[in-house]
Amino acid sequence: MLKNDRYKILLLGVIVLLGCIRDVTIDETGTSRELVLNGILDASKDTIIVYLSWSQPVQGNRPFESEKQARIRLFERGQLIGEFNWKDSSIYTLPFSVKPGSTYKIEALADGKTIWGETTVPQSLNAVIEAAHPGNVADFLISMNDNPAEKNFYWITATGYEGLEEDRKKNIACLICSNFEYADDFNRYISENEVFKFEYDYYLRFPDNQLSEERFQLLFRPQCVGRPLEVFLFSVDYHLDKYMKSSLLRERMDTYATDMPIIYVPFPVYSNIHGGTGILGSFSSVSKEFLRE
Repeated sequence: MLKNDRYKILLLGVIVLLGCIRDVTIDETGTSRELVLNGILDASKDTIIVYLSWSQPVQGNRPFESEKQARIRLFERGQLIGEFNWKDSSIYTLPFSVKPGSTYKIEALADGKTIWGETTVPQSLNAVIEAAHPGNVADFLISMNDNPAEKNFYWITATGYEGLEEDRKKNIACLICSNFEYADDFNRYISENEVFKFEYDYYLRFPDNQLSEERFQLLFRPQCVGRPLEVFLFSVDYHLDKYMKSSLLRERMDTYATDMPIIYVPFPVYSNIHGGTGILGSFSSVSKEFLRE
């Protein structure tokens, strides 16, 4: 099942299911707006980037309105680190390298409203990515040590480039094929491939509570992605994990609704922003690029 033309996945939770059926009044006027704060902290970067805008009504067709006059601050374990500077559009930046294991809070004040989110950056990964068969860059092997003191949420994917050098496009793998039975089945299919049992849309996800040993290996094959190819292993925090999973579930339901609207159910996307909406998450990662064969 090829899905290259589908929705392109965001950077990266468990779905928030509705507990009962209830009537909802939809605001189509745009008079009620929420601040939207989005930021993903990367332990390998030396600058933090966040996006701040205003929500739009469900029937709106205008671009999201950026908020350029906000005061946004970063706290590390309760201590003020600094204030973000507006850069362009809805982007605010702060030169700072987050530390694995530390907890960060970002607070935004705009138009008399204050919103905030918090995340704990996962510890650095002890993992090696390599081609499973030397000379044949199709299957890959990840060898890693899981940190028993930390609850980890792991995501595996790959990206690659297609097209001519001067006009090439970067795509995410449409499928990750593997025999790894402990991976989450929310985006899993039974594979028609003779080598692998399962296929996973875009990512292979698994929490470390499924692992029986701290040291393990995982064999997989990314499909429908061009060369050069880069393979990624992410350890994401609790909030980013829930956001990514809910985003994928919503994308899948939107796809099913095209063919079978009778089974359609609205899936809200996870948010951990208090007083507004959006996501503040974090991750640590390892990656390796493999050139053309």
